[in-house]
Amino acid sequence: MSWLSNVSSLKQQVTAQVTQGLLSASKLLESDEDAIIKKVQETHKPQGRQVDNLDGLFSIIGKILLHDNPKSDHDEKSVVHEVPASLINKICCKLACNCTDRDAEETTMKILEKELQNYLWDEKLVIVAAAFAVNYGEFYLLTQLDTPDPVAKNMAFLKQLQFIKEIGSASQNLSGAINELIHAIMTVIKCVLQFSVLDPKYFEAEEQPSAPTEIARATYWTIYSVVTCGSYIAKLVGLRNQNTMAEMTSQLKTLASKVSSMQKVLQVKFSHRKHEIETYKWLINRFNTYQDHTILSDLFDVEGGKTALVVGHDNKKEVDINSLKGSNVWLLISGPDACHAEMKTLTKLYLKLQTKEQNRYHIVWLPIVDEFNEREFSSLQSLMPWYTVRNPKIIKPVAIRYIREVWKFTNETILVPLLPKGHSKSLTPRTLDPLWISGDLLSLFSVHDQKKSLWHQNLQITLDLLLGGIYPEDSSKPASILCLYGGEDIKWIEDFTTMINRVKNSTKISIDLVYVSKSNAIDHYNNAIFDFITAKKVGGYWKADETHSWHFWTRLESIFSWGIRDGKNAKINDTMRDVMSLLSFNGSYKGWAVFGQLGSSHKVVKATGEVVLDVLRINNWWKAGTNVDSFMLALNQQIEQHLKVQKHHCYHIVLPTTVPRIPDEMMICAICDRKMGKYLMYRCCE
Repeated sequence: MSWLSNVSSLKQQVTAQVTQGLLSASKLLESDEDAIIKKVQETHKPQGRQVDNLDGLFSIIGKILLHDNPKSDHDEKSVVHEVPASLINKICCKLACNCTDRDAEETTMKILEKELQNYLWDEKLVIVAAAFAVNYGEFYLLTQLDTPDPVAKNMAFLKQLQFIKEIGSASQNLSGAINELIHAIMTVIKCVLQFSVLDPKYFEAEEQPSAPTEIARATYWTIYSVVTCGSYIAKLVGLRNQNTMAEMTSQLKTLASKVSSMQKVLQVKFSHRKHEIETYKWLINRFNTYQDHTILSDLFDVEGGKTALVVGHDNKKEVDINSLKGSNVWLLISGPDACHAEMKTLTKLYLKLQTKEQNRYHIVWLPIVDEFNEREFSSLQSLMPWYTVRNPKIIKPVAIRYIREVWKFTNETILVPLLPKGHSKSLTPRTLDPLWISGDLLSLFSVHDQKKSLWHQNLQITLDLLLGGIYPEDSSKPASILCLYGGEDIKWIEDFTTMINRVKNSTKISIDLVYVSKSNAIDHYNNAIFDFITAKKVGGYWKADETHSWHFWTRLESIFSWGIRDGKNAKINDTMRDVMSLLSFNGSYKGWAVFGQLGSSHKVVKATGEVVLDVLRINNWWKAGTNVDSFMLALNQQIEQHLKVQKHHCYHIVLPTTVPRIPDEMMICAICDRKMGKYLMYRCCE
């Protein structure tokens, strides 16, 4: 009786453990799935493909779990030469030992974290399925009551598995649920294996909800289902409780339904990704065989006979792509936050070209946006007299992928020329650097010649280079000195303008003053400066939100960017040294000044505000009768002499993110010749 009592007690303990496990599984199905999948993704640290011939291994698993043994069966040894047997055995043990574990979720996460973190998603699934197949195969063989093998019969007796089929409908329902779950598991694994034939970098870069996220979700629930089913099979030893079997059956059917639903989602995503990749390859071929403007139609997805493009400033008119036939077209590609001053400046250059070339050149704007903001889009679109897309949403995803991957678009505005009878080599994206330097849109069609003319000669930073196309030259007036100055120290501005007026009154030299705002200045903070200039009538000023100021600083940045791309170093190149000095003024609160003459081949004269004031206060070098040329020469000499004896502070340069990556060794201080330090600065609109 004591022995029978112990057996009865053991059966009650097993039944209780099974019931607790079922409650745990039910609780998980109602839990925060997204949080779980995030943890699963954090465990994924693949180190390349590690299992060869995954399809062959999966085929062997199918022969065990699905009893799939076709007549044309061949020797698996010739198909799969090696399997990760040690790992499969280790996971087998975890599945078998989970019979006393109340939490299949914990076991699932341990397998993912400790055993499978360095494997690809499809490898994780196949390895776990192989481990389950080993355990299930043993169970299947032992439950075949008609087996002639005495060893199998005796093992089944010792595990009391012969009672499973004697119980009747409960065991049949459980067996059906196990088979249903196995079919769901095998189907979802087969679906995941399909993704290995796709270009992995395509869907790895997708935003959520993405194929990798859904694959991670399917991987987790598939392994969880295997762990759960494996634990139920292990708990069948000596089990005769029909209620427990019914609860197991219900739980396995629920898991089978969940896994099957994921397979459907994955299949849809696979079909979608496959179609997109095929479409992308087709688009690449279209651009490689480019002939004319009709390729634009392949970039848009429009329905109901609507047009893709509109044209005009305010009252946008719908236009057909064929209206561009025979024209030279630029694709203007930008982000959604393109600078308004940039677009205003481009508009001026575009309208100037239209007048000159009788509308033979056109621009088509393609904004590349991740999240569409109608207000931002409309605000930018209202500045543009050229062709624009009706809505950024109509640009096909494959077109955006092509623009990002082939034309290397990040967020810096680019122009891509489409010639009327072009070829694929003409589809070369151009940065706007040569445009901001030359002020001529046509220069983008001869970008290589422009580069040669800019850097392969003795380039000098003249006033014409800095202000060509920005500041109009009045040829009817005698040559005068133009002084650009800036800074936000109003006391220095008052002292400087007073000193300039004294020089003008004494020498009778014409000196025109223009205050240039910093590119990142907030104009209403500088109202006191603008009011002072207006009240004292000491020249003009360029606000930060006006095209003149923006174009001036952007031109300097463009010259600098071009020099960096060409390997110019401030330590050995005077032009880069001068450009870096000028750019340092844009990042400084203190005053600065630049003197020069339009139409002159001489370099500009530049200095910080402190140096300029000190030099101008030495009044023995400028006097009545001094002419423009002698004044400029003497001013430059005085500044150079002053810098030799004055204790100076080195400067800093603030560069936009659009400037190309700069090797640290190329950033040499223009004053002390030492390598400059690099810091990261974040700045809000205020």
